[in-house]
Amino acid sequence: MNYGAVLGLALSLLGIIFWSMDINEQTSKVPSILNNALIIMFLAFAIVKYRDDEMNGILTYKQCLKLGTTISFFSSAVMSIYTFIYITYLNPEIITNSLELTEQTLLQSDPEISDEMLEMQLQFAAKFMQPHWMMIMTLLGGTFMGFLYSSILSFFTKKSSN
Repeated sequence: MNYGAVLGLALSLLGIIFWSMDINEQTSKVPSILNNALIIMFLAFAIVKYRDDEMNGILTYKQCLKLGTTISFFSSAVMSIYTFIYITYLNPEIITNSLELTEQTLLQSDPEISDEMLEMQLQFAAKFMQPHWMMIMTLLGGTFMGFLYSSILSFFTKKSSN
C-alpha cells in the first residue's frame, strides 16, 4: 500500500507539473512516456527491494506479479482521486476540449459522416467523460497496465531458492 501511495502521489505530482507547464496530455506524447517510465522504474525498484529486504532474496513469479499489481492498484486509487480533483476543480474545461478533439478526429477519419451519427457518437463519448467514469477508468486502466508491466518485470526480478 505504501509503495502504491508513493507512486500515485508521484504520478499526481507529475500531472500537476504538466498542467502548470500547460503541456497538453492529449496531444503530447511526452507525459505518457514519462508516466510509463516512472511506473516501470518504480515497480522494478519496489519488487526488487521487497524481494531482497523482506523475502531474503527469494520471490516467485506469482509473488512478483501479485506485488506489482497490488502496488499498481493502490497507485491507481490515488490517481483516480487526483483525476476527479483535476477534472472537477483544476481543469474543468478538459471535458469540452476532449469532446472537441473527438469530434475533429471523427470528422478526419470519416468526412462523410452524417450529422446524426456524429452527434450520437459524441453523446456516447460524453457519457464516459464524466468525473465518476474517469475515476473508474483510471482505477481499472492503471491496475491493468500495472499487471501487464508486472508480468514482464516479474520475469526478470523473480528468484527461486534453487
